[in-house]
Amino acid sequence: MEDKLMLMIPGPTPVPERSLLALAKHPIGHRSGEFSQIFAEVTEKLKWLHQTQNDVLILTASGTGAMEAAIINFLSKGDRVLVGENGKFGQRWADICDAYGINAERIKTEWGETLDPEVFRAKLEADTDKNIKAVIITHSETSTGVLNDLETINRHVKAHGKA
Repeated sequence: MEDKLMLMIPGPTPVPERSLLALAKHPIGHRSGEFSQIFAEVTEKLKWLHQTQNDVLILTASGTGAMEAAIINFLSKGDRVLVGENGKFGQRWADICDAYGINAERIKTEWGETLDPEVFRAKLEADTDKNIKAVIITHSETSTGVLNDLETINRHVKAHGKA
């Protein structure tokens, strides 16, 4: 596949020949029995992948569409949230919050640096009225190659009790 164009989101992601050939097949109707079977199989495999027996939602959208769905289905206009921003995806979380009127307090660090869990701890501890509804961070900020300390930040969120 070295002579093939590489899809660069967030990759590089080479597309296997088998997948390209599948794309050349005649499309099937989204209300057909064949589609229903494929969709059921994909859903079951996603449950296995995510180690859950609960429902798995499949969104036909980009990653940004999934981010937007997460925000608008869990938060409301005026809610206060903390958003870690140390790369493009953290910035996008905050921008989506802004677009929906959610009060996003950005906890920024230089792109390429990890988010400081102590800043989250301090902000959460200072929120004695429990107004912070959510903490949003990108665990693996692939735009800068940073892995944030999700375990420690999550411990602070759980101690807060509400976010």
